[in-house]
Amino acid sequence: MHPQLLPILPASPARRRSDRVSIGFPLEIAGIDANGEAFTETTKTTTVSRYGCCVALSRRLDPNHRLQLRRTDTNGSAEARLVGAMSAPGEPLLYGLSVNDICDGLWGIRFSSCDERLLDSLSDGVYFVNRERKITFWSEGAEKVAGFTAQEAVGKHCYNNLLGHVDEKGRPLCTDGCPLSRVMLDGEPHEVNIFLHHKGGHRVPVSVRAQPVRNSAGRIVGAIEVFTSTASDFPAPEMPDKGPLRPNHDPATGLPNRRYLKLKISQAIEERRHLGKLWGLLLLSVDGFDRISDTHGPQTRDRLLATMSLTLIQCLKLTKLVGRWADDQFLALVPDGDAAALAEVAERCRALIACSGVRAHNSQVSATVSIGATMLSPSDTPRSAMERTEDLLKTSMRAGGDRITAG
Repeated sequence: MHPQLLPILPASPARRRSDRVSIGFPLEIAGIDANGEAFTETTKTTTVSRYGCCVALSRRLDPNHRLQLRRTDTNGSAEARLVGAMSAPGEPLLYGLSVNDICDGLWGIRFSSCDERLLDSLSDGVYFVNRERKITFWSEGAEKVAGFTAQEAVGKHCYNNLLGHVDEKGRPLCTDGCPLSRVMLDGEPHEVNIFLHHKGGHRVPVSVRAQPVRNSAGRIVGAIEVFTSTASDFPAPEMPDKGPLRPNHDPATGLPNRRYLKLKISQAIEERRHLGKLWGLLLLSVDGFDRISDTHGPQTRDRLLATMSLTLIQCLKLTKLVGRWADDQFLALVPDGDAAALAEVAERCRALIACSGVRAHNSQVSATVSIGATMLSPSDTPRSAMERTEDLLKTSMRAGGDRITAG
């Protein structure tokens, strides 16, 4: 059959037809033409879709040879095959090309489909990546959980200052332990509980399920990750200019204030004394608090405090039992655990706060915390419990900060 008269082949059953957009992206196309000669030619797309494009070329193509596409304005690249000739005899040669992988990222356009609308209806976050872990689809649920919009996520690599997965000890998983990398390596689904980086800067605990994505030939061409927030439903703290101040809450973080926390400490001691209920007490102090304010200003300092408070809430899954004790201090009452469990909770808080932060003046602002941790005893009074916790905190601070002292 004459290459110019090749029929337009139907879309593969594994792929849904998607919207086409008329737009001219500059392309460099390399391959073997119908005469068996290697060529490289620059052109522009006439239309693009989620799975390919149409281009005008000066030569006839061989349908048996693959083509290499490179966008000359972004250096994005893909492998393609000839689907069919789009022009009639005597007209300039116009070809339809099918790209091996979903190419939303190549074009920088998010195409809609029935499948995507279904995924967008889920409350879970869903996103797809190609072999290079570049995000090609980002659901509305993903935006709700992580805060990033599809426009901000699609085309980015998941490890480039976006989700920044860490474990409960704050160890980054994007370079070692990424669930998407694992499924593309061994082809098996994986589930893991991790903490992702929210756009607001805080950490959100999520349950992740990752599976490989295969093409019609069975080759792994990417992966899908579904993540579900396991955090509490505590709302984001309100800044002072967003609403009236509640009498028992701190204006900068929206958390319960010192007066409220004193009441909760008294109640916890009574429960320990009369009911035997175990309670742990954590006092956290922001290292270099004055320096942060002097360097970045009070507004950035308060944003950082709000971010740290959200991280505390999410990793403790507590609301009214976490509050601001002083300008540079948070306090948390941790129920139903012994001293070993309290130490684990404290370490998780320390590690996750250290890898949280906010953007200010094109830089990332973060801070560490020193922590004092103790268990409430039946003989405690609110004063004795706080004095003991404050002494433990001072020991952490004198040792250089970013550490925990328990006793």
